[in-house]
Amino acid sequence: MGTLKPRLGWTAWDIGMGSMVGVLSGAASAGFLWLLGHTIRLRQEHLWLLALLPLFGLISAFLYRRFGKESEGGGALILDEVLEFRGRVRSRLAPLVLIGTLLTHLGGGSAGREGTAVQMGASLARSLGKLPFAWLRLNNSRQRLLLMAGVSAGFGSLFGTPAAGAIFGMEVIAIGKLHYEGIVICAAASMVANWVCRAFGAHPIRYMVASPEFTGSLGFKVALFAVPVALTAAVFSEFSHWLATWTKAKFADRWMLRPLAGGIVVIALFLVLREDGYLNLGLPFLDSIFLQGASVVPWAFAAKLLITCVTLGFGFKGGEVTPIFVIGALLGATLAPALHVPIPFLAAIGFITLAAAASNTPLASMVMGIELFGAAFAGPLVISCFLAYVLVGHRGIYGGHRIQTMKHGGG
Repeated sequence: MGTLKPRLGWTAWDIGMGSMVGVLSGAASAGFLWLLGHTIRLRQEHLWLLALLPLFGLISAFLYRRFGKESEGGGALILDEVLEFRGRVRSRLAPLVLIGTLLTHLGGGSAGREGTAVQMGASLARSLGKLPFAWLRLNNSRQRLLLMAGVSAGFGSLFGTPAAGAIFGMEVIAIGKLHYEGIVICAAASMVANWVCRAFGAHPIRYMVASPEFTGSLGFKVALFAVPVALTAAVFSEFSHWLATWTKAKFADRWMLRPLAGGIVVIALFLVLREDGYLNLGLPFLDSIFLQGASVVPWAFAAKLLITCVTLGFGFKGGEVTPIFVIGALLGATLAPALHVPIPFLAAIGFITLAAAASNTPLASMVMGIELFGAAFAGPLVISCFLAYVLVGHRGIYGGHRIQTMKHGGG
């Protein structure tokens, strides 16, 4: 009984603080999704806004340079703080990343949204952690847990996948380790955030996709598909990191030229590609594949990868995961005829598996796939997500240097 009482106390703390983080993050995600939807519709109705992308990038860069300080580190900063808390996540991160992301999408930049929701969630959680109340017992260990809860709440509420969000906050921190100390607070934050976000009227898009009978033959085909998925994840991670590093160094003394040059390159790519799906989140491609079962041009996934890496590599704000979903779906739709499987099915597998490999979160991604597409996808996703995770090596969009367990048991 002597050990049960403190455990109950800490569990109550996890549930209570996680719920508070969930309320804040869920409301923030709902507001962000509403603003983002209107922003993208505005851009679609006025294509000339694409010409202003360099200017929007310049405004975003100025705001970060003037007010951001360490906030420029974004998601990487948050993950570093979870591993070693030093109080560098500022409350200003939430409005900065929100404004920056909306500006990116207003100009048609190919970026995502999960990075924004995760950073807002962590920033709001950190703001909660600054409250000067002794009864909150906010030591460094508990501050780390609050940040993890913010990550889970942002991810789970944005995509409407609370179970995956709970796991994501524990799994994304470092390669090869689930941070189980956050299991209660992350679950509470993700669940509450999802409920709050839906209560505000923000509902995620769901695609009804049928899965063929899971046979040995289908399992073999899914395993084969994991190889090009892992290769694509490696290319995305390596190229995006290299481009970001190169542009930072290239424009170190002329920071204003970085977003201007990036915006011009994105505009030039769109003028060549002439397809709206290559801009913003890329959702028109998903509608075409999942709702119509349409085929795609063989190079569509590579083109979306290129324009996304350029957008993010030149410093535009947003996330990577939603474009990665689209790239994976395009890759699946491209290879489905060769593997003699339905296009929507392999697109759904690619949708989830590329995210699993690129983010090094196979468990959270698999659970997300089940939440989005149904339990019939569990078997194929176990094979594809875990294989792609191993095959991609220690590369990743969230910084492959955070390795706690080596893959293959070696280097």
